[in-house]
Amino acid sequence: MFSSVLWIIWHFLDTHVLFIAGDGGFFYLPHAARVLCVVYFGYKAIPGLYFAELFGPYIIDPGFYSFPIYMTSLISVLAVPLTLSMLNSLGLTLGHTISSPLNRRNYKHIFLITFISAGFNSLLVNLYLSRNNLSFSNAITDIEQVFRFFIGDIVGTVSVFLFLTLLLKPILRQAKN
Repeated sequence: MFSSVLWIIWHFLDTHVLFIAGDGGFFYLPHAARVLCVVYFGYKAIPGLYFAELFGPYIIDPGFYSFPIYMTSLISVLAVPLTLSMLNSLGLTLGHTISSPLNRRNYKHIFLITFISAGFNSLLVNLYLSRNNLSFSNAITDIEQVFRFFIGDIVGTVSVFLFLTLLLKPILRQAKN
């Protein structure tokens, strides 16, 4: 649900808000759902994230992408587990405690995962698109598009993370009291 809601908000902003219409590539909000859901709920979140990646484009706006998105969505969703596997192989396992090399409570670690997974997503999706001669409407799969994916995933995740922090902090503080 979280990913679908973020996709709908992102799509609305990208298509209807005048001063940012068409610039949605620079703030792709659903990447936040990928990162946060996999970090907090583990690999069991992957099927739900994959179906959410398909839900928006096929149900909300079927003509949004000019090519089938089954593989690109799968690559995007698997970018976060790939990042966690890479960090795991380097000895930086994601743990529950403060003493863990990476822990879920430290925003710096979530941003590290965001940064690396955005890199994997931007490179692998655009490699797939260019290899299969697919592209977004009026776009060429080039370094600029890879950069837009990378920056969009990072800015989108940071925006959602800051919004959730501002929204949930007073609620959690009140719950403690």
